[in-house]
Amino acid sequence: MEADNESENNNPLNEIEQHLINDLQDQWKEPATRGDLRNHAVRMDSRLTKIDARFDILENKIDSRFTKQDSDLKEYLNKMGWKFAGITISTTLVSMIGILSVLAAWIK
Repeated sequence: MEADNESENNNPLNEIEQHLINDLQDQWKEPATRGDLRNHAVRMDSRLTKIDARFDILENKIDSRFTKQDSDLKEYLNKMGWKFAGITISTTLVSMIGILSVLAAWIK
């Protein structure tokens, strides 16, 4: 666990994030220079790029889940559709035979 924390502290992105946090504090009294603004913009861009990458990963995971569920649903409906069609045809035939037998008995 400590090794993970040490690797996070050595990560250049974490260093950039720490600089960004320091830049956003209200304690600064002096005016910003162009270099300060440029550095801040680079840090913000780096942070947003990292956030975009996380959203891309989440989007890919969601897409793959929906694709899997969609294919599972299509497979289920295909199986159930044939069963439903068979049951519908069978009950229709049985009903027709029953009605015809009642009519035949009534006609005699």
